[in-house]
Amino acid sequence: MHAQPREISTMRLVIDARMLDHSGIGTYVTHVLPGVLARCERLRPLVLTLPGLLARVRDMAGSRVEVQCWATLPLSIADVVPPRGLHRDVLWWAPHFNLPLFARAPAVVTLHDLLPLNGGGRVNGGAHKRFAVRLWLRAIRRRARRVICISAFTRDEAVRLGGIAAERTSIAHPGVDAAWSSARTAPAVSPSPYLVFVGLVKPHKNLLGLLRAFETLMPEIAHRLVVVGRHSGIGDADAAALALARRLAPRVELIESLSKDALCRLVAEATALVQPSFHEGFGLPPLEAMAAGTPVIAARAGAIPEVCGDAAVYCDPHSQQDIANAIRRTVADPALREAMRRRGIERARKFTWAACADATSDALLAAWDER
Repeated sequence: MHAQPREISTMRLVIDARMLDHSGIGTYVTHVLPGVLARCERLRPLVLTLPGLLARVRDMAGSRVEVQCWATLPLSIADVVPPRGLHRDVLWWAPHFNLPLFARAPAVVTLHDLLPLNGGGRVNGGAHKRFAVRLWLRAIRRRARRVICISAFTRDEAVRLGGIAAERTSIAHPGVDAAWSSARTAPAVSPSPYLVFVGLVKPHKNLLGLLRAFETLMPEIAHRLVVVGRHSGIGDADAAALALARRLAPRVELIESLSKDALCRLVAEATALVQPSFHEGFGLPPLEAMAAGTPVIAARAGAIPEVCGDAAVYCDPHSQQDIANAIRRTVADPALREAMRRRGIERARKFTWAACADATSDALLAAWDER
C-alpha cells in the first residue's frame, strides 16, 4: 500500500475520492462515481482515496479502473500540497472544492454550496473558514475548466460570491436512491405519530428554531419529534439545539445515526419531515422524504424551493411562529398531507443519480477535450 500515488506518466483523469465517507459529499461520490467511471473510460481514470477506503473504492470502481492510496486527510493543512507525481498534464476532478492549492493541473470542480461566504453568523470559525474557501475559490478561478454546481442556487452563488465565470458552470442535480421509494411499503416503525428532522446538527440547519416552534406546539399536538442528526465530533455542532432537544425529551428523541434501511422506514412513516434550514446548497433529506411519500415542511431558503417545487409546505426559517404554523397546518389537514404526498412522489422522480452522473461526465469530457 502506498501513502502517495505512483508517478503519472501520461495524461489521464485523476479523481479525488477521499471524502467517500463524509456526510452529503460521501453520498454524492458514492452514487456518481460508478457512472462517471463508465462514461469516462477513455480518459483512463485514476481514483485516489484514503487507506481505510481503498477496498470499498476498488469494489465500486471494478477491476478495469486503477485505484491508489493518498493518505493526506481532506481539508487538512497538508491538503494544499498535491500528491507526488501529479503533473500539470493530468485533469483533476475534485468532487468537493478542495483542489490542491500548489498544483498546476487543470481541473473540474463540483461545488455543493458556499455556506462559509453566505452563512451569516451561523458558521463557527467563520473568519478562518471564509479565508480558506476564498483561497480555494482563487485556485478554482485560475485552474477549473468546468465548475459543476449541484443546483441553480449554488451556481448563482458561485458567480456572485465566488467570481466564477458563468459560462464555465453547469448544473448536475443530485438524485434519490431507489431505496426511498420502496420504503413506502415497509412495515410501520412506531404506533404513535411523529415528525422527523434529518441532518447534521449545525447552526445553519436551524434545528434550534424547529425545537422552539415544536415546544410551543407540544400542548396541542400528540406528535413526537425525532431528530436524526450526527453531532459527536463536529466542531461546529449547535450546542443550544442539543441542550434544548435533551430538555424536551421524551417528546423529542435525539438519534445520532441509523442504518440506511432504518432511516428510510423512519422517514416513510413520519407524518412529515421538517427541513427549516437557513441555507442549503441542495437539500437531500426533503427529496428523499418526497420519494418515500412523506409530506415535507421546508424553509423557503437556499435551493430547497428548487428541489421541492410545489410539493412542500413552506415556512419562513427566521420565524418560529411561521414554522409552528406550517407544522400545525400540516398535522391538522389530512387532505393537504395527501396532496403533498402525491406531488412529492412525482417531483422526486425528476431527480436521478444516473442523470447526475451523465451531466458530471459531460463536464469532464468537455474539459478534457479543451486540452
